[in-house]
Amino acid sequence: MSSHFLGIDIGAAGSKAVIFDGEKILASDVMPSGTNYLTTSAAVKAEVLRQARLKEAEITASAATGIGGRNAAVGSYHGVILCDARGVNLTFPSARTIIDIGGQGSQVITLDEAGKIINFNVSEICATGSARLLQVVARILQVDINDIGPLSLKSTHPSNFSTSCTVFLETEVITRISQGDRPEDILAGIHRSIANKISGMSRGVTLQQDVVIIGGGALDTGLVKAIEDTLGVKALVPENPRIMAALGAAVIARDRHFKPQ
Repeated sequence: MSSHFLGIDIGAAGSKAVIFDGEKILASDVMPSGTNYLTTSAAVKAEVLRQARLKEAEITASAATGIGGRNAAVGSYHGVILCDARGVNLTFPSARTIIDIGGQGSQVITLDEAGKIINFNVSEICATGSARLLQVVARILQVDINDIGPLSLKSTHPSNFSTSCTVFLETEVITRISQGDRPEDILAGIHRSIANKISGMSRGVTLQQDVVIIGGGALDTGLVKAIEDTLGVKALVPENPRIMAALGAAVIARDRHFKPQ
């Protein structure tokens, strides 16, 4: 009889779900979290069940993570850092460093050869080191969020930003616009600001290759390039970088099912 494992990650900005058969992903989905985590978790679960053509009763085991993960009404709950590690280790066994750029914060995690966590560093409660800042700047510049990466790569003179506070950065962006800075230079400057934040976080965890970038920020090619240049590394990015924690939760559900604690 086939096994099916469900992992759900209810983040501050996005909610993700994965159905995993123990070896490969059968279905996955990402949707905005909204304000009702219970409703969103039910919706994202229903969507992956639909994609996989399964009934809820056919799920062998499940687990959840994320800020709203305890509202997911599934299996066990686990921290995001652990789930990131398990999801990335399955996808990239060579990974030794994970950079997770989420909607409300970022984290840098180091792993050993077995994929176990060695150390980690989490950003303070501020959007400056997160994908949220990209959304704010895209709105000010009236640029589609999906276009900011390619556009920033056209920059020849990245703008300089003197503050690390999101509120003041908004003001600085408006000032740069009034001074005639091009959108691509502003975006490149913002990417460099986030990359510098990530670089500061990485100093405390002994960054090692292979480096994997996940989370919503990993969809921004300009940001990935800025992080690579700042850290002096070549990063790996999963095909769907936003579902790694959900995948990790599904892996944990599988392992707990076959090896009960």
